[in-house]
Amino acid sequence: MKYLKNDILNIFKDNINNKNFIKGIFSNPQKEAIYKKINLKPIEIKKEIFIQFECFKDNKALHKNLSLNECFDFLNEIIDNFKQILIVNTNQEIQVLQNKKGFSVKIKNTTNKILDLTHNKQKNYILQDNTPIPFLIKLGVMTETGKVTKEKFNKFRQINRYLEFIEDTLKELQEKKLIDNSMKVIDFGCGKSYLTFALYHYLKNIRNLDIEIIGLDLKEDVINHCNSIAKDLNFDKLQFLKGDIKDFHLFNNVDMIFSLHACNNATDYSILKGLELGAKAILAVPCCQSEINQKISKSSTTQLKGVLSPFGNHGILQERFSSLATDALRALSLELCGYNTKVMEFIDMEHTPKNILIKAIKTSTSEEKLIEKRKEYNRYVEFLGVSPLLDSLLENYFKK
Repeated sequence: MKYLKNDILNIFKDNINNKNFIKGIFSNPQKEAIYKKINLKPIEIKKEIFIQFECFKDNKALHKNLSLNECFDFLNEIIDNFKQILIVNTNQEIQVLQNKKGFSVKIKNTTNKILDLTHNKQKNYILQDNTPIPFLIKLGVMTETGKVTKEKFNKFRQINRYLEFIEDTLKELQEKKLIDNSMKVIDFGCGKSYLTFALYHYLKNIRNLDIEIIGLDLKEDVINHCNSIAKDLNFDKLQFLKGDIKDFHLFNNVDMIFSLHACNNATDYSILKGLELGAKAILAVPCCQSEINQKISKSSTTQLKGVLSPFGNHGILQERFSSLATDALRALSLELCGYNTKVMEFIDMEHTPKNILIKAIKTSTSEEKLIEKRKEYNRYVEFLGVSPLLDSLLENYFKK
């Protein structure tokens, strides 16, 4: 039996309107098709049913959530463009094939499937919602019953994202035999210390390591408040100190340092201090990288006035370029100091624009590779046309 386009559209309509539609897959596109593949499924948003389309084009996945009327209009547009269509409902798989003569349909009965209208599946966080965790309750992130408050959910996600980085870093340090079952950690510019408390809880209560953690900040009231919370939680291996990064000398042979949103060159000084203390891992989420931008504006040799003048001609573009250029310089500098570096997204851009994390782990680097890295570094600095503070701070730690 041959089917017409409208028959295929009605199959979709019947399944969707009867609320037993699970998913659809459009594949094997015609030459004129805009998309290479399309997946669709029903979702519920604010108690209303939508159909989510995942359309693949130029190696990118485009997502759109359409109302039922919009969905049927879009289906009507795309049905002709694919030679294969799969429609899955709660008890059937309907295979649609198209050739020059029209459409054919083959139906296969299946065991009952469950319709899932969840828009965002619950993420498997390291720290789970609805599970009381004392430090999160104390910091106001959770209620006494363990429910994450609406106002603090972004902070809860940031904490878990941070712990994912810590988990990966810890695994790498242990695999490289840089640590065993103990760690010394410093959090430079700890502020209200959500992440510092999370780090202690993870390393001590989840990983059961022998730890010493220090949080350092310039604000005395913040330090006093954090020490009070640490005491109430019986976090006896965690202390908070008032002081400047440049003057810190309490620890030697530190295993890891962390610096979150240290403004401008404060990140550079935290990296320097990590090198001075022999840190095996350095994690930094920089903020307000203005130094390079200011120096580029005054430079007569920078390529932002030459090859990259489309950036240099516009202040906001130069500022954003300079921010990325600064973090690239930091990552490259740490490689010259004998670290393996990665630059990653710390938290979704929608929550903060200050979302780049630089992770550096001590490694053994061949002399040949260091020579090439030094050439790359010199080319890069020459291209920028600046003399960065980082260059003078870390020069003594560059491997020869």
